[in-house]
Amino acid sequence: MEPTFILFHYHNNMKRITLLFCCCSLLAAGQDSVSVRTTPLRDNLYFLDCINGEGGGNVAASIGDEGTLLVDDMYAVMSHKLEAAVRLVKDKPIRMILNTHFHGDHIEGNKSFRASTIIVGHDNVYRRLYGRGAGAGTDMTPAITFSDSLTIHFNGEEIKMIHFPNSHTDGDAIVYFTRGRVLHLGDMFFFEMFPAVYTEGGGDIRQLIVSLDKILARFPSDTQVIPGHGRIATMHDLSDYVTMLKETTGIVEAGMRAGKTLEQMRKEKVLAKYDALGQGGAQTTDEYLAMLVKLLSPKKG
Repeated sequence: MEPTFILFHYHNNMKRITLLFCCCSLLAAGQDSVSVRTTPLRDNLYFLDCINGEGGGNVAASIGDEGTLLVDDMYAVMSHKLEAAVRLVKDKPIRMILNTHFHGDHIEGNKSFRASTIIVGHDNVYRRLYGRGAGAGTDMTPAITFSDSLTIHFNGEEIKMIHFPNSHTDGDAIVYFTRGRVLHLGDMFFFEMFPAVYTEGGGDIRQLIVSLDKILARFPSDTQVIPGHGRIATMHDLSDYVTMLKETTGIVEAGMRAGKTLEQMRKEKVLAKYDALGQGGAQTTDEYLAMLVKLLSPKKG
């Protein structure tokens, strides 16, 4: 493990998340209770997540006669459990892994699978990982990269991989299974919790809203939506999430225009309407408020 990799993802004004994700891979190594749960979706598509502990972000899988294709692959310590889970469905090799972005809780498993699997990601995923130098992210880099979009034909599915710039990160790619109508959004969508967006990774909260509006307009209303974290969702759930992002950013922008400080807005509990999301397992309401103030403040220099 490289703790600095995880610390980069969960930045300093959210200390609770920093501690959780910096420590979780170390804990998972001796935490046999963490297991991978497999939930059937449509056709030969499956949703895989971790239960009884933290093992990484959500995974989508196409499992069929041609083998297995994964969208993301959790932390490396979960690789053997992830592979065992998909082989229980059909004893076929993992042939391809699509990376939604460069954060280690979603793609550290690349280390385990890269020798026998084709790994695909956006150009900026490669740049972000390769830029860390030997011994950091180079053992997770995708072998195939793309700039705007990519189409993959696998297990009878036409799979669309589409880049949305500067949303959660600058390398976000959503993955849509056209026949099964299943959409994996990576960390562009945190379900039933507040999101994490960091300028250090190329993220922009305003652009995230623009991107999600485009996604809502583009895909069918009965699409099953896999968030980066949280349970399987619907397009209606995604619409509610976008409404929350618009309302909370609007509230904070209005407060900042009125000259209010972070501490004043905290005391006024300006985001109290969404306090339930602060109990979702990611950021508290106060941490999310601090993140919004940072993201919406004028850029220096």
